[in-house]
Amino acid sequence: MKRGFFAHCICYREQIYHKHILFLNEKDEIIEITPFSNETSNTTFIDGILIVASPSFHIHLKDFIATIKKQIENPKTRLSLAILKNPVYKNNMPNMGGRCLLCNIPEICWENERPESFSIEINEIFRP
Repeated sequence: MKRGFFAHCICYREQIYHKHILFLNEKDEIIEITPFSNETSNTTFIDGILIVASPSFHIHLKDFIATIKKQIENPKTRLSLAILKNPVYKNNMPNMGGRCLLCNIPEICWENERPESFSIEINEIFRP
């Protein structure tokens, strides 16, 4: 049975998806990302930005956060773009059909798509 994860913003590989659902199959492999049209069963809402990464990404979270903090020193940098351009993320991108780790950055000011505080919190949502 497939499971869905809905978020206001999903960062997956080199794409930003707004108001989409990421679906995983019973083997925890990525099936698809589709636009949100209505509520579906087995779908979980994820607050903030959902980051879809390879399973080994959790090992590099400290480096990822340190790099993100440097990237957003520029007040015009949107967080989703910083994530996609982050070298730690680029080295840990999942493949469609592959297993993935899901994290989120929950506290986002959506007016400028920046963290609400400089101490960026990342939560692990799912690890295979």
